[in-house]
Amino acid sequence: MIQRIQSIYLLLSAIIMGVACSLPLVQFTLSPETSATLYAFSLQQDAESAKLWSLGIAFAITALLNFIIIFLFSKRRLQIKCTHYACLLKIAILAVIAYYTYILNTTDVSSIKPAFGLICIPVAMILDWMAVKAIRKDEELVRSVDRIR
Repeated sequence: MIQRIQSIYLLLSAIIMGVACSLPLVQFTLSPETSATLYAFSLQQDAESAKLWSLGIAFAITALLNFIIIFLFSKRRLQIKCTHYACLLKIAILAVIAYYTYILNTTDVSSIKPAFGLICIPVAMILDWMAVKAIRKDEELVRSVDRIR
């Protein structure tokens, strides 16, 4: 049911989370000549790279969950619950990013700059919230029509 507005919101949220997987999340300046960048699947410092599979998998699961929720259009209550779970997973992703930032901040970090990928997560959360509002409105409409019968 792509014609429903909540499907558009959920699709945009899935696309944004998918794009955020490949974008830098946070950039750290360790010294004037060295820097590190946190991505969804890795932490890159100059030529070295450390894999962060858990964070990347959480991004992928969130994008996939938002895409799957679109096809639950006939079960609106389940759609709302799953959207709430997707939002909680996004909050957990932000918490993990904050943890990595805190850990790296205890070393000699001179500056921390949030990148575009980090901004994508709250935007996706807002789209999820808008989708939940639209799903609830849909549910109220169906209930009112059932009362009339």
